[in-house]
Amino acid sequence: MKKLLLIYTCLLFTITSSAQLFELGGFLGGSNYIGDIGSTKYINPNSPAIGGIAKFNWTPRITFRGTLTYTSLQFNDHKAESSFRRDRGIVNSNRMLEAAAGIEFHFFKYSLSRIGHSHTPYIFAEAGLAYYHIAPDTKSLKFITTFIFPVGVGYKMRLARNVGIGFETSFRYTFKDMIDYNNHSISDPKYNFGNPESNDWYVFTGITLTYAFGRPGCYKENEF
Repeated sequence: MKKLLLIYTCLLFTITSSAQLFELGGFLGGSNYIGDIGSTKYINPNSPAIGGIAKFNWTPRITFRGTLTYTSLQFNDHKAESSFRRDRGIVNSNRMLEAAAGIEFHFFKYSLSRIGHSHTPYIFAEAGLAYYHIAPDTKSLKFITTFIFPVGVGYKMRLARNVGIGFETSFRYTFKDMIDYNNHSISDPKYNFGNPESNDWYVFTGITLTYAFGRPGCYKENEF
């Protein structure tokens, strides 16, 4: 009877409380653009990026995540590796807001509450939307939304019970070649540039800091 009562209590507790751990936190780092203006280095943070992150830890190896991130992408030909771009000398920027959701895979079992699962490298993939603007002429702005598919790698560890820190970098393909678009490309032949067959990319690199909450249910090998 006591055993049945214990099982019932455990199942009830699992249902009425969080069966896994949730995490909420923030992202702080930098961004860089890869396209028709400026440097072509893949990881080259040159502008601040800030955002929020929410996670649901399904198992010690699988985590679902959602992110909201803001940055001002910088395009600067003076910092390019190509002499043609440096001579052209275009300098511009574009504010970018993105929302994305996806999944993380941990190479080692990871938990912010259990001893022994305190750190792991990980990979992740997301899908989402990015919102930015272009300037088709000198008097107006046009706002653009595009699909993005961020993919990235990272390493995270437990700082304290229920507190974790991560270091990650992620690339996103935008399906458009318009992030660096500006009115100069219309008014002056000098600014005609770019490869119409190659769409823009941008990269986030930085630190995540999260706090875990929600009490885990009865312990099993694949649970928290």
